[in-house]
Amino acid sequence: MTHEKLIKKIQITGHTSLEAAIIAVVELHKPVQSYMFDEEACSHCSSEEDRIEILYPCATIQAIEKELPW
Repeated sequence: MTHEKLIKKIQITGHTSLEAAIIAVVELHKPVQSYMFDEEACSHCSSEEDRIEILYPCATIQAIEKELPW
């Protein structure tokens, strides 16, 4: 699922405090162009300085997608 679709699905029922918290976490873990591969990487989990790159969707986004009821 794309980052934008995930945000929209979370927002479907309005902004409860729980939804706001989940959206804040999803916004931290945005997809960005990988500096090592031709894929997207997680903006929060990756560090060009430390030469660490975690592809998107990272484990955090995967866990959120898995637990949501749709």
